[in-house]
Amino acid sequence: MSFVKIATVSEVPVGTMKYVEVGGTELCIVNVSDKFYVIGDRCGHENASLSRGKLDGTTVICPMHSSKFDVITGKKLSGPVLELDGIAEKFSGCPENVRKEMGDMFKGIAAAQSLIKTYDLPVYEVKVDGNDLLVKL
Repeated sequence: MSFVKIATVSEVPVGTMKYVEVGGTELCIVNVSDKFYVIGDRCGHENASLSRGKLDGTTVICPMHSSKFDVITGKKLSGPVLELDGIAEKFSGCPENVRKEMGDMFKGIAAAQSLIKTYDLPVYEVKVDGNDLLVKL
């Protein structure tokens, strides 16, 4: 394992995340108050790109189902949000049989997704060398 350059400091401003791929490994670089962290970019629930999500302090929130992960430890803080509130209104202009079928379909999807285990993320050692961000792979 050696350190490899993954970005420059200026490419990841404070409070942002950046996606990079190095040797087939997808990474999410996070800048929290000028401290850099690197975690696996794929959500441990359904493989969404975390760098496209939201950053709240040291917590990254998945853009797909809002699972939350600590960028320092990679630990899952909360699992996916699979709520169906408001789904019926989206089909209010449809015939009753279509509303029922769509409601049943979404309930089935939520039930299936609730069985998917959400895994912690890998974390990678990162260091700053001048303006370069290096990660240990």
